[in-house]
Amino acid sequence: MPPKKRTAKSAKVKKAAKAPKVPQQTAKMGAIFSGISRAAATDVAIGSMVKLRGGRSASLKISSILADNEDLQEGSSTNMDATSSLDPVETIAPIPSSTAFSIGAFCHFCCDNTNPLRRHECVACGAIVCEQQAARGSGCIFMNTVEVEGKDFRCPMCSRKGDGKAKPLRYAFIGFGRRKKVKTVWPMAIVTLNLESMKDDYLADTVILEAENHFRKFESNLFTTSLHMRGGAQVYQSKKLAPGVEFMKRNIKSGFPPNTFIVVDTHSDEYTGMLQHTGGHTGGTSTTIVEILTAYLGESFLQTLKASSDMARSDKTEIKTIDGSKPWCDLSPRARGGWRGLLMVSCGPAIRVSHHFHAVRALVENDDVDFVLAFGGSGTLPSMVSNIVRSLIVETGIYGRTDIWSTICDTLACSSDFLDYTTAVLVFASTVDKRRVVECRQIGKDIPGLRAFGYEFRSCPTPGCQPTPADMRVHNHGVKVRLLCLKCRWKSAAVRNDEDNKHFKRLNKLVAPQLFWHHFPPSTDLQNYFVELTKAENGNGKTAADKKGKSTADTKGKGKLQSDLALVIREDLEMAQDRTDDDMSVVLDN
Repeated sequence: MPPKKRTAKSAKVKKAAKAPKVPQQTAKMGAIFSGISRAAATDVAIGSMVKLRGGRSASLKISSILADNEDLQEGSSTNMDATSSLDPVETIAPIPSSTAFSIGAFCHFCCDNTNPLRRHECVACGAIVCEQQAARGSGCIFMNTVEVEGKDFRCPMCSRKGDGKAKPLRYAFIGFGRRKKVKTVWPMAIVTLNLESMKDDYLADTVILEAENHFRKFESNLFTTSLHMRGGAQVYQSKKLAPGVEFMKRNIKSGFPPNTFIVVDTHSDEYTGMLQHTGGHTGGTSTTIVEILTAYLGESFLQTLKASSDMARSDKTEIKTIDGSKPWCDLSPRARGGWRGLLMVSCGPAIRVSHHFHAVRALVENDDVDFVLAFGGSGTLPSMVSNIVRSLIVETGIYGRTDIWSTICDTLACSSDFLDYTTAVLVFASTVDKRRVVECRQIGKDIPGLRAFGYEFRSCPTPGCQPTPADMRVHNHGVKVRLLCLKCRWKSAAVRNDEDNKHFKRLNKLVAPQLFWHHFPPSTDLQNYFVELTKAENGNGKTAADKKGKSTADTKGKGKLQSDLALVIREDLEMAQDRTDDDMSVVLDN
């Protein structure tokens, strides 16, 4: 039988049967409020919950969204049907200031880069607000909804002040509800010093990559280089900084003194704390951080670094808003430029040995750098602390948070996992009564059973007892903590660890109550904190160990051994019972 003739109609039916019909997606206009993406001003909006479609997009009038008055809502249906071009309207954007072309103009609410034709500057506080340049794209203001001219534009916060605070906004605002930190691409120089014998440049690569990500459209404002420390290489390595010196001088002349960050990644000597600059794990030579910076950075770079700071601190620029008021943020060179930071990452106690600590402190006292961040642990790995190093550079150099103490507090409150293994030591300069004062503070984490208030206590009142940190056990019971010496069985008084005391202060009472800071180096009074509290609790200045020794001094033979054994068993049972109670309380809380 010959095959059945295939017609065009049957072919269409068969093709439709193989490919089931896909339902057409529909989206309401309100979907943009939950699907806003955060792409750059000139990039395609990636990540939006609503797909872009071709053709013109309907304009949205502000009165149809925000106004509750029936009179303002008249004609909203006709406005929804009206269409408008996606081409930007040049008349609705203010003329950008001269600094916008050098350090970028980022939105003060979402920190996105803005389009000159689609950004608006508040006449009262100077805040910059971005507007969508494409339908369902990124932006804090809905596209084509601004009904005021640039000379009358006010940000959402300033619109809620004064006589007209009860009136609806003159635009559709779909961004964050408060001003955030101000992002700029102020010129920045990053120099990394790495021991060449180390396996890789992990820390240097991650720091540079983070900076390049923020400066990806402003490459001329960033200078980065990596120097490798090895025997006799300091002259050759310092020559790599010649372009950096030119970069700094050029920006100083332009009125934008750059921020400079130096990251040192090496080993430190176990006994002297000095940093290794030649050799490998064995056979290397070590010296102070001052000599390393002098040898590898060179005199020209250090002088230019000082000139950048002096130019910024002596700047007298006063920035005003459009109506002549003081802006809500200071973007002058005095506030944003010329900052110098040193970040030391070493496998060893580079900051805890007094000989090397004085050399580190001298860098800040002599105004060579503005702050030094180091780590007090004996085994600090770059992968453990790279996050805090990158965050501190970004927050200080890009977001302009130049109050270094508050910056480190907020950063550690959000990311403190590395404090499970080490501590952070910050040496910085602050101004008190118009005087430059150098402060040193150590930040630690209170870990139940390991560290009380983030500090390793080793002070015991028993004569002749010299416990190590491993011998001094930490025992937590609810909100109280006490110490127990395993060598002499001395037990301290219990202290609350959910509040500040005269030595230890909480870093952030709400976000990170387990983080404490204290002055560094720790004083003798701080080291004897639990000893003094125990004596005060006993009332007569004698410890419980002294009383126990006096009561059992006349006991001999078998009776003494039995009493000591009973005491040890009783204390172990108490600690076991307290630990069980703590575990039950955690279960109940969860």
